[in-house]
Amino acid sequence: MLAILLGGCAGQVPPGGGPKDTVPPAIVRTFPDSNAVRVMPHAITLEFSKYVDRRSVEESIFISPYPGDLRYDWSGREVTFSFSGKLRENTTYVVNVGTDVADLHEGNRMAASFTLAFSTGDSIDRGFINGRVFDEKPDGVLIFAYRLSGLLPDTLDPSRVKPDYVTQTGRNGSFSLAHLGFGPYRVFAVRDEYHNFIYDREIDQYGVAPRDFILSPREPSVDDLWYRLSKEDTTRPFTAGVKALDRYRIAVRFSEPLDSLSFTRSTFTVVDTLSMREVPLRLVYLDRFQPSVAGIFTRVPMDSPAVYRLTVRGAADLSGNLMDERARGETFEGTLTPDTIRPSISVRDMRDSTRALPLNPVIEVRFSDPVLPFSLPGTAVLTDSLKKDVPARSLWTGPASFALIPWGPLPGTAWYTLRVTLDSVRSLTGRAYRDSTFAFHFQTLDLRNTGSISGNVQDARGGRIVLTASSINLTPRHSSTIRLASPGPFALAELPEGKYTISAFSDSAGSGEYAYGLPAPFRPSDRFTVFQDTIRVRARWGVEGVLVKFR
Repeated sequence: MLAILLGGCAGQVPPGGGPKDTVPPAIVRTFPDSNAVRVMPHAITLEFSKYVDRRSVEESIFISPYPGDLRYDWSGREVTFSFSGKLRENTTYVVNVGTDVADLHEGNRMAASFTLAFSTGDSIDRGFINGRVFDEKPDGVLIFAYRLSGLLPDTLDPSRVKPDYVTQTGRNGSFSLAHLGFGPYRVFAVRDEYHNFIYDREIDQYGVAPRDFILSPREPSVDDLWYRLSKEDTTRPFTAGVKALDRYRIAVRFSEPLDSLSFTRSTFTVVDTLSMREVPLRLVYLDRFQPSVAGIFTRVPMDSPAVYRLTVRGAADLSGNLMDERARGETFEGTLTPDTIRPSISVRDMRDSTRALPLNPVIEVRFSDPVLPFSLPGTAVLTDSLKKDVPARSLWTGPASFALIPWGPLPGTAWYTLRVTLDSVRSLTGRAYRDSTFAFHFQTLDLRNTGSISGNVQDARGGRIVLTASSINLTPRHSSTIRLASPGPFALAELPEGKYTISAFSDSAGSGEYAYGLPAPFRPSDRFTVFQDTIRVRARWGVEGVLVKFR
């Protein structure tokens, strides 16, 4: 009896030892056969090369056109699924099995999606689309294809309508949609978090193509349909917290970063809730370095235990959503705490004795609180290692920050000092430093450790181009971006030694920012391209002849 029990258990446990299984599962047999015609099956069978996780399979099967709900029957490595509806006559059906399918023991996923096509008529549709999703995690993204025949394209909303054809990206983000009927199409990339074949706003990431297109007998395929992913923001911002820091200062925290341009047009009102008197305001500003935070200075002191109400109108987030009308006001308690803290000073995103700064640096100095305007020339001075003044211009970038920019490129591998005389610096409430100086030291880049990339951008459509080189093996990562008025020669210099990727996009709006478009109402994305090879930049060496071509 013991021997029988041991024998019965042997088939349920994978053998121990040996190398780890890294082989992905694959489909080795199907019914009906691929490209079969004049068939009207009641069910479809798939056989895998190894035992697979059943749930991963059932969540990864997409059939177009939709034949109704599926019923699954498993037997070892085979799965048979039948339809709740009846197949249409003279129709090509496409079964796509996505890359989320994983084997049972090690969780190895399919390396690429699998496609099975058959027809209930005499021929199989031969339209074809292939492309790629470019993202930090490009695999597992669903591709939704909508046939526009008989539709008003402006009415198509993927958040309400399921796609006509579906497939899934593989490990490197590539995908293929095969056996499509001829006609006009709109195709989206969607990271379908709920697996419901619907685009869920603010939940799913989306990718929009630069245009719709038509498959025809003369042009049956579309190649290199590329996507970048974004997430839609339709939520209105609101005040998430208001606090009186002292008798004159109020800190306001918003639910998300605000658009600086809309902020300048917005109105802030503070009212004493008991007397209903409005408190006169001296200054309202958005934190340049933390745009979800704003500060308010009042002209008269607040009181305690008085309760005040702040109302904000006209401010919008970075997506253009205006403040929530129902949540734009918030109450807070006043305080009798006096302002006793002098403003601190620092350089944005840099520590003292920073090395390898670009030869054309922009040094932005920030104060912890707004300060009274003072003359920057003579107060902020840049000197070299011999204590000689370096010509530079300085300008206010906000009530609590200013920038200092040398008039020309600085020599490489040289030390510099920025000094700010603080005896002339005072906060809005009069707090000041006494006989002190702020000093920030930095060293410029050693050009002997840098190289360059040059080449040509080709784009038959013309227009503005933004091109970027991004490092892939440097810490911290380094990137260099240039703008071109039109396709043509480009050159990127002063690149630290390392490996780089090159990408470019057509700047249709002239903003310098890539436009991701919108699924509905439909707004096409900017066209972009990626140089397929990694470029090795060596010190004191130029990589020439790089061809960046828009497809």
